[in-house]
Amino acid sequence: MAADSVVRYARGAHRRSVLIEAAGDLLLEQGRAALSHRAVAARAGLPLASTTYYFASADDLRDEALQHVAEAWVARAGAVVDALPAQLDAAQAAQAVVSVIGADAPRQQILLMYERYLEAGRHQRLRPVVAAWNAALKEVVRQVLIRADLPAEEDNARLVLAVADGVAVTALAEGTPADVAVGAALVVMFSLL
Repeated sequence: MAADSVVRYARGAHRRSVLIEAAGDLLLEQGRAALSHRAVAARAGLPLASTTYYFASADDLRDEALQHVAEAWVARAGAVVDALPAQLDAAQAAQAVVSVIGADAPRQQILLMYERYLEAGRHQRLRPVVAAWNAALKEVVRQVLIRADLPAEEDNARLVLAVADGVAVTALAEGTPADVAVGAALVVMFSLL
């Protein structure tokens, strides 16, 4: 009997994970408005009842999806830094930060990344996810600054991240390529540090 319980638990954990991954994919592709129990179940290839079984509300599902996306984004940012050479010039460091924040991702994904700030402003329950996401990205940016032999104090990393985010949002609003705008702004900023 205990073996049956273990198998059911593993199957349930797998289904829940598949639903979270499907919700994360929808979030990245179509934004928060695309998240519904029906859309996630269809994307996951699971019955609609499975979404309501594992998630009490669409908000719970959204929160888990955002957490999943955040973890994947931070892992991707860490991999960017791991692949960098030990020494960077300012242009290489700027390009690394562009990749770390995802300014070189498809436009829809970049929009989602910045929607997280507004969503956290609207929904207090998302603030810890966004704060942890930003703290992890700030640490990755700090590692880039170290490799570029730039001042790498926490405040500098926070400032670099804030400038990169601000320039990316402005570029998105103006319809210009975010990666180009962020890279150019950071090269100038790094010359000032």
